Amino acid sequence: MPTDGGGQTRLRDLKGKPVVIYFYPKDDTSGCTAEAIAFNGLRAKFAAAGATIIGVSPDSAAAHDKFKHKHDLKI
Repeated sequence: MPTDGGGQTRLRDLKGKPVVIYFYPKDDTSGCTAEAIAFNGLRAKFAAAGATIIGVSPDSAAAHDKFKHKHDLKI
């Protein structure tokens, strides 16, 4: 699947690893932004557990890049 930053993620690369997947309907809406900021704030705890965080929405990878940049998201 395409990722922000022009990358790709394959499920087989995540096999056997803890993964947190959250789904949201649209980048930059109030509820989705709050959710992404909350996950971003917890990223150190997830990293300590070895977990990868993946947010999924129907928006394009380019829209995700803008969303991440606007809210200084590291996830």
